[in-house]
Amino acid sequence: MPAQHILLVEDDPDLLSLLTEVLEDEGYRVTAASRRDQARRALRKSDVDLLVADSVLRGGNGDDVAKSASRRGLPIIMMSGEPDRIARLTGGPLPFLQKPFRATALVRLVRQLLP
Repeated sequence: MPAQHILLVEDDPDLLSLLTEVLEDEGYRVTAASRRDQARRALRKSDVDLLVADSVLRGGNGDDVAKSASRRGLPIIMMSGEPDRIARLTGGPLPFLQKPFRATALVRLVRQLLP
C-alpha cells in the first residue's frame, strides 16, 4: 500500500522543514508548500489524504486552502498561535495545534485522522 499523502502548508521555512522530516520519518509522503498558491495547486494536482496548514501565511491565509480541502472531504489539521481564529474563519471546529507545539502532538493527531 502506498504511503498516505500529507499536504503540509507552513510559511516558516525552519518549521516546514522540521515537520516535513518528522512526518516522513513516520512513513508519510509529504508535499510541503510555503505559500497559499502552492498549496492550492498541490490540492488540485495531487492525491492528498490530509491537509496540515498554518492559518496565517505570508501573502494570504491558510483558511481558504482548508475550505478547498474540506469541500473535497479531506481531513484537516490547522496550526495557529490563535486557536479562536481557526473556528471563526473556517466556519467550525477543526482539529488544531496551538503554536508552539511538540512534533509528537502533530504525529498523534495525524495518526488519529489517518488510521
